[in-house]
Amino acid sequence: DAGYPNGFEVGMNCPNDRYVNDAQICQAVAAMLARIDVKVNLMVETKATYFPKILSRETSFYLLGWTPASYDAHNPIFALLMSPGPSGRGQFNLGSYANKRIDELGPQIASELDQKKRDAMIAEVFKIHSDEVGHLPLHQQALAWGMKKNVDLVQLADNINLLKWVVVK
Repeated sequence: DAGYPNGFEVGMNCPNDRYVNDAQICQAVAAMLARIDVKVNLMVETKATYFPKILSRETSFYLLGWTPASYDAHNPIFALLMSPGPSGRGQFNLGSYANKRIDELGPQIASELDQKKRDAMIAEVFKIHSDEVGHLPLHQQALAWGMKKNVDLVQLADNINLLKWVVVK
């Protein structure tokens, strides 16, 4: 019951045109939470209205996906895990999660050239964040990739296919 013997209500904002099955994911989350007496008032909307709302922190529960364009761990650390602050730091930390150690390590990770030291700092950040449950992941998007013997393609983790990298043998 976690201090809520009669459950509680919460609003959840969700886009319907941004992620694969985004509205259905939110409906499933709402149904699962209803089983433990959490009533979710689902507000499904287009990304045109959704993103301005969550970026202005006018919501407390929302679906947000993240794939760093750089494929580097510093990107989500800077944007999602560091406290909101100068230079765009924590811009997508929409719940205003804060941890001083993560805020100290973020700039060090950005400039550390020794890969072992950098990896250790990244691991420390993610351990702190996980231990403190800084965010609650709802969904991990599965990507389906097809293969054919006479086609080579460098498949990117962001699921974008660049035709210039396709080779037909």
